[in-house]
Amino acid sequence: MEKHRRSARNQHKKLRKIVLLGLTMIAIFGAGKIMEMGVKAVQASTIKLVSKSAQTYAYSGESKLYGLQKIKGSTYYFDKSTGAMKTGFMTLNGGTVYFSPKTGKMLYGLQKIGGYTYYFTKKNGTDDVIKAYEAVAGSLKSDNTVIEKTIAAGLKLVGESPYVYGGGRTDASVAKNEFDCSSFIAQMYRLGGQSLVYQFAASTTLLAQTGTAETWANKGRGDLLITPDDASENEQHAAIYLGDGFILHDSTSTDGVSISRLNQVINRKVLGNMTWEQLFENGNVRREV
Repeated sequence: MEKHRRSARNQHKKLRKIVLLGLTMIAIFGAGKIMEMGVKAVQASTIKLVSKSAQTYAYSGESKLYGLQKIKGSTYYFDKSTGAMKTGFMTLNGGTVYFSPKTGKMLYGLQKIGGYTYYFTKKNGTDDVIKAYEAVAGSLKSDNTVIEKTIAAGLKLVGESPYVYGGGRTDASVAKNEFDCSSFIAQMYRLGGQSLVYQFAASTTLLAQTGTAETWANKGRGDLLITPDDASENEQHAAIYLGDGFILHDSTSTDGVSISRLNQVINRKVLGNMTWEQLFENGNVRREV
């Protein structure tokens, strides 16, 4: 009987050792996981923004961060040479993005900046001019049937009609939606119910003589914006004003019918930093209806 008791006690001790060993292994393994998670948390917590001499920098521990950085769910940009935080508009990967001057964070969605409306996509923060216009289009509509029909006809061709120099002056060319800046305007106004010039003879010079003159400050939806009479061949252009700083036009710089903002740079290779507003402001504003 005593022998059996000793045997049972020994087995109990062995079982207890096995259980304790297992618990110890679990504790060690678990601690390793906790330690690993703790390191990551510590590393994330070491990223901090530091202000020095009116500039803001980001540090991960003792290391300064550069370029595009994601910090606590927000995107920032730090100069690749100095590490100083950059704010305002920037061109990244061929698109325009914007970093808040107050917080340095990249902005997304619909924004009003400097009197202009922007829409920064949620995917990468890139400015989408067409979505920006669409967001405010309802508030810009007038009660003038000709203007609204004209603009509606033109909007259908956004992204669908490439620029063709000399196009839009024959029935066959019009049927193919082949236009340049002046033939596009002439045809869209014709579809809107107002004939401005003979389609086959459309030109910026003739459009500048149509309707009545308006001042730049008083321009309104549906007005034509036309470059000055002495504009060079590279500068000659015409557009339909949509309101809120948007224009509808057919241009080589936009690869065809498109919506642009007046503050957008036209073509750096050809006209440097000139914007659409600078191109048109000293020209002609013509009210057709």
